Amino acid sequence: MYSFGMKSIKIGEIAVDGGAATVLTVPGQVRENTIKVTPAAPTDTEFYAEGESTPAIVQTKKGITALDFDLLTFDPEIIADLTGGTTTGEAPNILYHEAAGVVTVERTIEITDLQDNVWLFPRVKITASLVGTFTTTDVNIVRINGKVLLPTKAGVAPLTYGKPAA
Repeated sequence: MYSFGMKSIKIGEIAVDGGAATVLTVPGQVRENTIKVTPAAPTDTEFYAEGESTPAIVQTKKGITALDFDLLTFDPEIIADLTGGTTTGEAPNILYHEAAGVVTVERTIEITDLQDNVWLFPRVKITASLVGTFTTTDVNIVRINGKVLLPTKAGVAPLTYGKPAA
C-alpha cells in the first residue's frame, strides 16, 4: 500500500442505524500534505501474582486511531457543522457563532487516495478549531482532529480500506 496524496475527502452525518453515512459531501479544499491517519499502539496492563516478576495476566486495549487534516475552506456553515456551532444571517452576511460549551460532533469520513482506494471511517469524533494566522506567509485554516470510534451498528468495522464494488 502506498499513496502520494488524496483524491477526495468527504464527510457526512452518521446513518440513523449507527452505520456509515449514505450521503457524504466535500467540506472544501484540504490543505496540501495535512491528512494523516495515525493508529496508536495498543496498551498493555500487566497483573502480577504476589512475589512473581512475570505477569500472570496481560490485558490489551487497542490504541485510538487519530485522523487529522486542515481545511482551507472558511465557510461559516461548514465551520458550524464541524464544530457544533451555529450560524445567523443570510448570504453573503452569514456569521458563525462558536458553541459556548463542549459539543460532541461525530461524523463519517471517507478518504479516497490517488490509487482509488477508499478509507472509510463510519464513526469519527471530531474536534474542529479555527486557526487564525495573520501573516503574509501562511493562511487561516480549520484544523480537524478526529478520533476513530467503534460504530454503534453491529458488524460495522471502525475502518474499511480498499476498492469497493461499484
